[in-house]
Amino acid sequence: MALFKKVIRSMLEHKARYIGSMLLLMISSMMFVMASNTSINLEKAFKTFSEQNVLSDAEFSVDTEIDTNAIGEKFNAKVELGGTADCEVKPGQKLRVFAMMNEVNIPAVEEGSLSGASEIMLNRLFAETNGYGIGDTITVAGKEFTVSGYCLLPNFIYVVESKEVMMNDPSTFGVGVISKAEFNTLPDRHYVYALRFNERDNIQTQETAVKTELRSQGITITSWQSTDKKINVSYVPMEVGVLSKVSVAVPLVMLLLTCVLLGMLMWRMIKGESVLIGTFYALGYRRKALRRHYLMFPLLVSAIGAVVGSVLGILLTDLMFKFLLTAFPMPVQETIYNNWLIVFAVLFPITVLCGVTLGIISKVLRIPAAILMKGRESQKKINLIERKLRLERLKFNTKFQIREQVRSLSRSFFLLFGVVVATMLILYGFTMKSSVDYMLHKGIKEMYNLKYEYVFTSVKTGVPPTGTEQFNAAYVSLVENDDTSFYVVGTLPDTERIRLKDSSGRPIKPEQNIVTLPLAQKLNLKPGDRVTVFNTEDGKERTFIVEQVADTYAGEFLFMPLDRFNTEFGLPTNAYIGIWSDEPLTFPQGEVQSTKSIDAIVAGFGHLIDQMGPMIYGLIFAAFIVGLIIIYIVTGLVVEESRANISLMKVFGYRKKEINRLILSSNTIIVILGYLLGIPALLGTVGALYNSLADTLQVVLPVKLNFWYMLLGFVIVMLTYEVAKLMCRKKVARIPMSEALKVGME
Repeated sequence: MALFKKVIRSMLEHKARYIGSMLLLMISSMMFVMASNTSINLEKAFKTFSEQNVLSDAEFSVDTEIDTNAIGEKFNAKVELGGTADCEVKPGQKLRVFAMMNEVNIPAVEEGSLSGASEIMLNRLFAETNGYGIGDTITVAGKEFTVSGYCLLPNFIYVVESKEVMMNDPSTFGVGVISKAEFNTLPDRHYVYALRFNERDNIQTQETAVKTELRSQGITITSWQSTDKKINVSYVPMEVGVLSKVSVAVPLVMLLLTCVLLGMLMWRMIKGESVLIGTFYALGYRRKALRRHYLMFPLLVSAIGAVVGSVLGILLTDLMFKFLLTAFPMPVQETIYNNWLIVFAVLFPITVLCGVTLGIISKVLRIPAAILMKGRESQKKINLIERKLRLERLKFNTKFQIREQVRSLSRSFFLLFGVVVATMLILYGFTMKSSVDYMLHKGIKEMYNLKYEYVFTSVKTGVPPTGTEQFNAAYVSLVENDDTSFYVVGTLPDTERIRLKDSSGRPIKPEQNIVTLPLAQKLNLKPGDRVTVFNTEDGKERTFIVEQVADTYAGEFLFMPLDRFNTEFGLPTNAYIGIWSDEPLTFPQGEVQSTKSIDAIVAGFGHLIDQMGPMIYGLIFAAFIVGLIIIYIVTGLVVEESRANISLMKVFGYRKKEINRLILSSNTIIVILGYLLGIPALLGTVGALYNSLADTLQVVLPVKLNFWYMLLGFVIVMLTYEVAKLMCRKKVARIPMSEALKVGME
């Protein structure tokens, strides 16, 4: 009991250290529980929605009607004809209307009822944003429909118009579902077959078999989209993957910080109490009792921090999950919690921290009691680095501050590591914003000298409309890795619509085979290399020789002259699949497969940049707190370990400012070095994250960090450092001049 009272007394005496350790553990446990449980709930909701509402494996269009029953029986699959139609509700407001499906991609009713004659279901966010309640009327394609309810679509979970838009604006875009009979009356409707295999293994192989069968019947596939490549669906598993990585990486880093911190505190405390430990020996305390005593410190810190953090994580899981459901609307009955994850979040830090402390205690307790009582083990030893330093020519202030660092390498390492982590948190949001901004201005805007891109449902020949320029394209996959796909684009050799440049910034024309930099980096290509691919439409293999690399981040493309493209793919010399234009064009129904607006893409990325604001501010605040805790604890250790020096300085007449500069500012070099090391560590981490998400995002982001953001991050780190120093000034002021006399008497 007496030893336990000493634990409480010691923790209250140095409460800032232990509270800081608890906060770090609390943050790590909270992040782990919240992110892990949220990803589990999101994954379960997606899996349940996909199975119960029969999410398709692919959606495709053909030039003639097919026998869905025959295809379904032959390939053990469900096939159903549906379709979409983009209708203008109001000027600048588009509604994508889906035909009601009964076997595949079955809509879920969130509220209300299924749509019947002259009725329509809308997605809730679009309806509520624009004031359409259940029972209200909405005009679609010149006809009035009654809103029968709010729907959720398994093949359109992430409600965005296209992958170029990135972020949804419910005031301008939404989705609706009407009966097939009503759908057949809409203008500009586009019929689409939905396909789902009953056998859930080797989906891509089964898709290839279906394509081959359709072609063998003389049917032309005008479009084919695998669901795992569809942005409206693939963003959900991407978010699950990101949350899973965050739930492991962030808590582990925070736990590592706490282990280093608590291990350092326990080592210093035990060495400082070596005389007291020897006295405990003399009084009859056994090593087992002393181990239990010193294990109470990490046990209390880790138990309190982990339990409080886990409880907060449980409370925040529901909020986080509901927030994500606003972006990825799916039917959910209740939020579930994995109890084993919560137990792990509590027991893991307790086990690790107690294990680290036990190793430290055991090492000290192996020393004989007589030596401990003499205090020999608490004497400081000059390490190798300090012996090798030649500081004679330096001024006293500089020598003093350098020795403060090298005499406690563990303390300096902890501060360095902590500042690196804080730097990465501060600059993470800035790096994402810089990357998106760079791709927007130095990629899309710089490469595309056009406003509209129209892709036709079938290959055309002859002269394109006046004022436009033709191109051809094929979606290909690597032979050795069919999960890696990109576009081969044939353009006019003297085109001005596509502007490319080499690594020196000099413009280059697509008069030869040119790959963009993201594709070159992904496939490790350089001029002279060969890349063998197969066309996803006809399944034939082709080999291309890379002749040049274009320094652009607008996407993963291989550009070549149009006539060479047509020769390679067995098309007429003047064939083309699409046109580029500066003016909006109209075409007969069913002639155009897709339309891309460069202005819409730019606006979408601009909206994404705007949405990053709250995330960036949140990360900066979190980094400020973490950095403040770490720097304050380390600076406090410097003050405690320099009590005798501070007291002597006061005796010798040093002023407060001089003492503060010598003691509190001794870590400045470490803080600056930590910030500088944090930048490459961040860029490497973000680069790995971008690469892992490239296939799902279907966008390749360059890893860029604006210089002004780096400067702002440095200001924030140094401001955190100054705040921590300011908080420690009271500790320096409270040290009496008599402290030096006590040390001399001892």
